[in-house]
Amino acid sequence: MLWGMDPAAPIAAWVVLGAALPALVAVAVLLARTPPRVGAAPSSPPDVPPPAAARRWAHDDLPGFLEAPPGTPARPAPARAEPLAAPEEEPVTRAVAGLAAAALALVAVLSGVALVTGRAGGSPPAAAPAAAPPPSSAPAPAPRTPDLPPVPADPLSGERGAGLLAARSVPLGDDGTSARLAFGGLVLEHRAVGVTVAYPAVSVTVGEDGTALAHVRLPTWNCLGTTAPDDPAGAGCTPTGTEHADLPTPALGVTRNGDALRVAGRFPTYTRPAGTPPAYTGRVYDLSVTVAPAAPLEDGEAPAEGTMFLGTERAESLPDPLLSRVRVAG
Repeated sequence: MLWGMDPAAPIAAWVVLGAALPALVAVAVLLARTPPRVGAAPSSPPDVPPPAAARRWAHDDLPGFLEAPPGTPARPAPARAEPLAAPEEEPVTRAVAGLAAAALALVAVLSGVALVTGRAGGSPPAAAPAAAPPPSSAPAPAPRTPDLPPVPADPLSGERGAGLLAARSVPLGDDGTSARLAFGGLVLEHRAVGVTVAYPAVSVTVGEDGTALAHVRLPTWNCLGTTAPDDPAGAGCTPTGTEHADLPTPALGVTRNGDALRVAGRFPTYTRPAGTPPAYTGRVYDLSVTVAPAAPLEDGEAPAEGTMFLGTERAESLPDPLLSRVRVAG
């Protein structure tokens, strides 16, 4: 289309217009010099019929004698007019010349329209160049924070829907923190005879935007006594299974102080019976955990130390660098 021409179109239009106009003038001159068509030459005059007297006296020379007595000089016979030859006509040539003139006129008009359009609208905007791939030194885009489903605050015993966050974590980004800790014995409940104790393990991931997710594992034992022994099996305690809990923000509160971290929240626990989906126990523990590097960071990692609080009960982390570690991104 004429209005979609590129920036070189006006130059091409000027060239076409310059070539079309001289050709159009030449064809017009040729048409002007062609002689007009002349009508057919008049036919020879019809023979004048002889006078009535001559027809009447076809075999009598008296009428002729009366008209031209002897001695009368004979009148010359009128010369017979020769028909004028009509000039040769060239209909095909004139038709071709007319079509050529029309075509050249159309080319000239289109070229003029292209020039006017080009001046009025200007050249169309050039296509945007393809985006160059980012250099290898460019920072990677920040990871997208996953959508974490909420956890019921007080689920009923046997309620389904637990464990949806068991295999989830939060990307750290450029300024996130992750940590895992293993603790000594923590008293969960005091009973009429003895106590229920647990030896917790905690893992937590905190993204650069503050989104966090914590997982708690509670292997439980029933023990005779009032405290949690260091070795429940050696103290004669009875294992009662393992409870799990997952808690995301905003139900999980997160406080950061440099490389130190504190998370707190109400953790509803669930069990994983063999052959059935996870189910809530109906128990909720209000836990608070502190985490800090136990040594200077090397490549962003270090052994960790911390404490778990449950009411007035507390448990310290185990001094094992393989079980308790912290990692700080950035």
